[in-house]
Amino acid sequence: MKKGLLLIIALFTILFCNAQSYNFEQGVKAYNENDLEKALDYFGREINDDPKAALALYYRAIIYNYQEQNAYALRDINSAIKYFPSSEKKVLAGAHRLRGDIYYKIENYEKTFEDYSIALKISPSDPEIYIDRAQIYFDLKQYSKAEADYKSALKIDESLVVPYAGLGRNYKTEKRYSDAEKVLNKVIILSPEYTEGFKFRAQVYYEQNKYDEAIDDIFYAFVLAENDKGLRNLFITYSEKNYPLSFSKVNAQIANHPEKDLWYFVRAQLFEGKYNYIAAISDYTKLMELTEIGYKSNLLSYRAKCYSHAGMYEQSIADYTEAISIDSTDAYYYGNRGDVKRLMGNYKGAKEDFSRAIAVEPRQAWFYYRRGWIEEEFLKNNEAGLNDYNEAISINKEYAYTYLQRGRFFEVKLNNPVKAKEDYAKILSLDTIVHEAGNCRQYALFHLGQIEESIKWINKIIEQYPTGGNYYDASCLYSLMNKPIESLDKLKLAFQNGHRDFIHLADDDDLDNIRKLPEFNNLVTEWKNVFEESLKKDLVAKKEEPEAEEQTVSIPMKLSGGGTYEIPCKINELKLNLVFDTVASDITISKTEAEFMFKNDYLSKNDITGTSSYVIANGDIEIGTTVIFRKVDFGGLILKNVKATVIENKNAPLLFGQSALSKYGKITIDNENKIIKITTRSTN
Repeated sequence: MKKGLLLIIALFTILFCNAQSYNFEQGVKAYNENDLEKALDYFGREINDDPKAALALYYRAIIYNYQEQNAYALRDINSAIKYFPSSEKKVLAGAHRLRGDIYYKIENYEKTFEDYSIALKISPSDPEIYIDRAQIYFDLKQYSKAEADYKSALKIDESLVVPYAGLGRNYKTEKRYSDAEKVLNKVIILSPEYTEGFKFRAQVYYEQNKYDEAIDDIFYAFVLAENDKGLRNLFITYSEKNYPLSFSKVNAQIANHPEKDLWYFVRAQLFEGKYNYIAAISDYTKLMELTEIGYKSNLLSYRAKCYSHAGMYEQSIADYTEAISIDSTDAYYYGNRGDVKRLMGNYKGAKEDFSRAIAVEPRQAWFYYRRGWIEEEFLKNNEAGLNDYNEAISINKEYAYTYLQRGRFFEVKLNNPVKAKEDYAKILSLDTIVHEAGNCRQYALFHLGQIEESIKWINKIIEQYPTGGNYYDASCLYSLMNKPIESLDKLKLAFQNGHRDFIHLADDDDLDNIRKLPEFNNLVTEWKNVFEESLKKDLVAKKEEPEAEEQTVSIPMKLSGGGTYEIPCKINELKLNLVFDTVASDITISKTEAEFMFKNDYLSKNDITGTSSYVIANGDIEIGTTVIFRKVDFGGLILKNVKATVIENKNAPLLFGQSALSKYGKITIDNENKIIKITTRSTN
C-alpha cells in the first residue's frame, strides 16, 4: 500500500514541474500507461543525455522501487536528491520519503527515519508523510509512535480517513477494542464507502466475539470492493459463526444480481462450509453458465473437489479430466485427480497422476510427498516411497507431514529409531501453531513418548477448529495410543462434522487398533448409511426444484439500416431509444447520455465499475468507462445490473449488440411485423 502511495505522490508532484525534453515526456507518458519497461528506456535516454536530470532519476527510482530492484532504486534516488534544487521543496520531500521507503525495505531503519525527519523538516504540513511513517512504525510494532504520527496527520487535516483507520487498526492490535470502535465509527461516518473502516471494525467485533456485527461489517466492505479476495475470504471465515445470517445476505445479492457470477461463487463456498456439497455443485454449475470460458477449468476443479467430498468420485474424476483437457499445464489438476483415485483405492492410477503432476511442476514438494505415501503405504514399494520423501524434503524443508511419514518409515520399516526421532523432533520445531488443517505435532509428540502433551495439543486443535478432519486425526491418535473408547468417540464426532472418506478409513493403519471392534464396524456402517441417505435427499431436492418457465416479450422496432433496429426502452426508469445491432457484441452509451444520466441521478458514482475495451466502426479497439445499468426495461422484460461502456463519441446511440442481449434470452427478429421477440427462462 505504501509503495503504491509513493508512486502516486511522486507523479503528482512531478507533473507540476516545468516542461521537459522529448525523452522525459515520452517516459512520463509510458509510465502513465503502465508500460514500465518503455518508461525505463526513455528515462535512461534522458539520463544518458544529462546525468544530472533529477526528475528522470526520480522517476526511474520510483519504477525500480516498484520492481523491488532496491540497489538501482537507491542509486537513482541518491543522485536525484543530490541534483534537485533546494527550491523544489515538495519534490525534494517526496524524494526523501522514497529513499526512506527503500531504506526500510533493506532494513536500514536508522536511515529510514532520518529521511522521514528530513522530509518533515522540508514539508512539515504534509500529512501524508506522517501517515507513511506511521505505517512503518506499525509494521515495526512501535504502536505508540504510530499513534502519535496518525494524530499529527489529523491535526493538519482532520477530514482524512486513513489516519483514523490507522488508529483503529493500532488500537485493535493493542486490544484496545473500545478505543478502536470509537475511532472506526468516525471513519465510517466520514467516508461510508471506505472499505478499510468496515474491515477493521469487523475485525474488532470478531475478536470480541460479536460475530453478527462482524459479519455485517465485513460483508458491507466486500460489497464495496467485490474484487478484494481478502475481504471475500474474511467474510467466508466469519460466516462460520452464523451461516443463516451470511446465507441471507448472499441470497439477497443473488436475487438482486442474478447474472452476477461472484455471488454464486461465494454461496458455493458457504455451502461447502456447511458440508452441503450438492448445493455447492449446483452453484458451481450455474457459474460455468455465467462466466467466461477461460475460467471453466478452474470452476471444474472447484466442482470436482465437491464431488470428491460428497463421495461422488467418478464425477470428480470426470471434472478433473475435463479441466486437464482445457488446461494441461496446471499440475494440481493431475495431483488432485490422483488424490481422488487414491480415495477410490486406485493406487496405481493415483501414482500415475502424481507422476504427471511432477512432470509439469517438478519443484512442488507436495506431489513427491503424496506419491511417496502411495508408494510406501499402499503399493508397498518402500524404496520408491523413501526416495520420494527425501526428494520432497530436499525441495521443501518446512512441510512437517513429510517428516512424519518418513519418521514412521524409519521406525517401522527400517527399524531405525534414531533417524525416526530426528524427524519427529524436526516436526516439533516446525509445527508450533495450531492450523485449521494439516496439523501433525500431536503425532510427533506421541511417537516421542510425550503422551500427555500429545493429548493437550490435539485438544487445542479441536477447541479452535472443531472440523471433521481434525476429529478424524484425534480418532487416529487415540487409536495409536490404544484408547478405543476415546478413538470411537472422536470418530463419531468426525462423521457428525462432515468427514466422509470411508475408503481411506478402511485402509488407514492408524486405526488398526480399533478396526476389528464391532463398535467400529457398526459406527462406520451407520454413518455410511446416513451419508448415502443424506446424499439421496440432496439429489432429490435438487431435482424437485421448480422448473424454469419461458417468458416471451415482443418489442416494437424501427429499422435503422445496416442491420440495426431502434427499440424503445427504459434505463433506470429513464425513457430512451436504443439501437439493437445484429453485428456488434458490446453494450455502449455515449458520453453525452451518460453525463445527462449522472446529472439527473439516473446513474451514480456507485454504478461506475472500471474500464473496458470496445470496438469502433473501423475495427480499432478503444478504452471506455464501464457502468452498471441497475434496471433495463424492454417492453416489460426486466434485466438487472447490465454492464455497459461509456464511449467518447458524444453522438453515438445507446447500442445493444446481439451477442450481449442474447445472454439474457433467445432473440427472434420478425421483420414482417417489425418486432423483436426475446424469450427468457425464469423460475417461479
